[in-house]
Amino acid sequence: MLPGKRCKIMNKDFPQDLGKVPPGDQAKWWETAEDHRFALEVLQLPQRRRILRFLAGGSKTRDQIEAEFKLSTTQAEYHLSMLEKALVVERAQDGLKATPTGIHYLERVDKNVE
Repeated sequence: MLPGKRCKIMNKDFPQDLGKVPPGDQAKWWETAEDHRFALEVLQLPQRRRILRFLAGGSKTRDQIEAEFKLSTTQAEYHLSMLEKALVVERAQDGLKATPTGIHYLERVDKNVE
């Protein structure tokens, strides 16, 4: 689902700023209420929101993430896999980065969370 379509969960149009996706990238969005709920549960953990904010600043390697947040490799992989499943982080050529959906979450929701 992309801008110009209606969100079944919130009964609203998708935000127009999701259309600012670089050529070749495709915005991923939650397809069901369960997907949306899962993403919000994943993002309840402040550590994951901090990781998402860090990745919103540009692509980072797993080693950079581990060092920044003082995580073991196992901890980093776990948190990053949860963020990927929530469609807010994705693998990039040079590491990991926030998705347009993740950035949208930070702009619209995160500022009201903490």
